Amino acid sequence: MRRSVKPRRFACSRGDRMMRIVAVGLLVAAMSVGSQAIIRADDAALPADAQPASTATAAESATTSAATESAEKLVLPPPPTPWILKPYEVHVRVSWPVSPSFLLEQTNVLTEQVRGQLTQRFRQNWNLDIQTALGAQRQTAYSLLHADVDAWNARWFPEMEDEDAEPTEELTPPDKELYAVIDQVGAMFHVTTLEWCSNSRTLSPLVQLETGDRRDLAATVADAISRAFRPLAQIEVGEGDKVEFLIRGGELPPVDPQLVPFQEGQYLAPYLRYLGKKREVQRIQTIPWTYMKVVERDRSRIRIEMTSAFRQPIPQSRRRVEVMAMLLRPSWDASDIRVYPRRGQNTPLVGYRCEVVDRLPTLEDPVPERDQYYTDRRGVLTVPVPEGDPLRYLLVHSGQSVLARVPFIPGTSPLMEVEVPNDRARLGVEGEVSLLQGELIDIIATREVLMARGRAAAKKQDWDAVDKFTEEISDLPTLEQFKGRIEALQLQAVYKAREERDRAAESRIKKLCGGLIESTETHLNPGRIAEYRGEIRVLRP
Repeated sequence: MRRSVKPRRFACSRGDRMMRIVAVGLLVAAMSVGSQAIIRADDAALPADAQPASTATAAESATTSAATESAEKLVLPPPPTPWILKPYEVHVRVSWPVSPSFLLEQTNVLTEQVRGQLTQRFRQNWNLDIQTALGAQRQTAYSLLHADVDAWNARWFPEMEDEDAEPTEELTPPDKELYAVIDQVGAMFHVTTLEWCSNSRTLSPLVQLETGDRRDLAATVADAISRAFRPLAQIEVGEGDKVEFLIRGGELPPVDPQLVPFQEGQYLAPYLRYLGKKREVQRIQTIPWTYMKVVERDRSRIRIEMTSAFRQPIPQSRRRVEVMAMLLRPSWDASDIRVYPRRGQNTPLVGYRCEVVDRLPTLEDPVPERDQYYTDRRGVLTVPVPEGDPLRYLLVHSGQSVLARVPFIPGTSPLMEVEVPNDRARLGVEGEVSLLQGELIDIIATREVLMARGRAAAKKQDWDAVDKFTEEISDLPTLEQFKGRIEALQLQAVYKAREERDRAAESRIKKLCGGLIESTETHLNPGRIAEYRGEIRVLRP
């Protein structure tokens, strides 16, 4: 009898089953891929119009997507030029004299000579566009002298004419726009140059040169344009005492070493550019009484030392704020400084003592060398350009107090205005305090004389005279009475200073009155009179 043999089953783990399932799946996928390859090969063998619609559509979509991707790649904007490699876009317009000796062909030749001079000096640092000014572009020395910065800004930024208007899309102005005017007076040629900067939206000081040789006229015009040009720098590091700027086009320096900007010892004027969400300029703010001195230059990087009348002129948080700086060049022989009180621009301070020093005085160095001035009836003093380092400090005195300590560079502006605290309240207190000090001295001296006479009378047993002197001592103002007068004076003056929101005057008033109160408590101490009465009581029988 044959036994039936059942097939043997092998134990299969869960992991082995999973591997088998994965293998079967890969096999099926390979078969499907092969079938699709065969179908695509068959479709390729058919004519284009005989191919299935789905296949043709897929091919068109693939072609369209590839074209779109390539177009998108072409539309991508180029990366921005680094600041240190970015040349200036400079427009120069030259207004030649209107005379038979300056015909159009001759002026064009002179303009090309000026172009050659400037190109030779600045080369790749400038993208120069220079033309002979014709028609409405012509300027005169008078128009440059009385140029209005708002009108010049409105030519490129029309929305600046109306502060309430919504900003429109700005035009693309050049970085620098310079105008040169040549006037002929006899045998002399006078050249007047002015620069407008689109970054700071300011006008430069006038640069005026002259020559008597027509052969040097093109070089003189190029010299004037070069001097009117104001290079720019942008802050890179501004932490604590370490402040570093990057020079615009600093890696593209001019050929002439004298034209290389931001040399050691030169000064810069900083300003702030506030930007919107789309990096558009919303506001430009200058930083008054603040100067930066170049102490080290390394190619396109400069390190500066800052001098300011403010504790923190550059904001720590610079989100959407560009900190810029512009080279300063003295253009005048002297500067007029007008001094007036806060909220009193029409009431100048007349006869105020002002001192100009080359450094701020300290306890160790009181700076004995000082130039002393007094404001005239307009509240103005005139300070000439000094030799050597041009930075100076102006100290405005009022009585025993110093109302202002501001740094300035004479010659960088024809007129500077200094607004100082209204010191009338403090001056009134200072006068009253002086009177009270004199009265306090009289009280102390009278009391000591009466006490001495009283002691002498007591020794002679003249008690009627002693009582008389003691009564006169009692009639003198007491400590509480005198302190009350000082406190009333202080309260009234502090209230007036707070009305004018002048914290500095309030602090000075409290200091003056506090010092007088301290002297009064020391010298009018009631213990002194009590001690005298005790002596008399001991001597009286």
